[in-house]
Amino acid sequence: MSRTFSSQAIVLKRRAMGETDWLLTLLSQDRGKLVVLAKGARRLTSSNRANLEPGNLIQAFFIETKSLALLTQSRLLFDTCRIYQNLPQEQALKKISHIQQILEIFDRLFVEEFIDEGAFDLAKQIETLVLDEQNQAALIKIYLNQLLILLGYQDIKETKHQNIQDYVAEISEQKMKSFDFLNTHSHN
Repeated sequence: MSRTFSSQAIVLKRRAMGETDWLLTLLSQDRGKLVVLAKGARRLTSSNRANLEPGNLIQAFFIETKSLALLTQSRLLFDTCRIYQNLPQEQALKKISHIQQILEIFDRLFVEEFIDEGAFDLAKQIETLVLDEQNQAALIKIYLNQLLILLGYQDIKETKHQNIQDYVAEISEQKMKSFDFLNTHSHN
């Protein structure tokens, strides 16, 4: 028997499945990291298509099945693409790479079907800082360290690591794919 549920979620990543479906990894407010199937979402006529871009904040509606949950509907709460539209191309590409890195970090740190109280809100704050027009790298590093501690990991200051990217790579036992913008020196 199927059960329905809904949750606010950040789209972390998506992968094509078959000709018309997306396999989505979401960070949900109520259940932590979820891998779900969005049937037909790749069709041009799909109402979910634009909502399921990585980085978007959505209200998602699901049906639980014996295997993967199915995403049946979504409502866009915040569209990250709106941030890029008004920026010069070079700045837009930088913002896209920055948000991709944060989404990759979230994907590596959160475990499936579990969420610590306050972790989702902190993740939303971090994403908002990344999308801010001002360079917020120092504050992002502080919030990411708070997120690490909240999720039960050691404070980065108590490790041998000089940056968050290396620490997350060690935690997940996988090299990070994205460029580490948090290591670059900025003029604030």
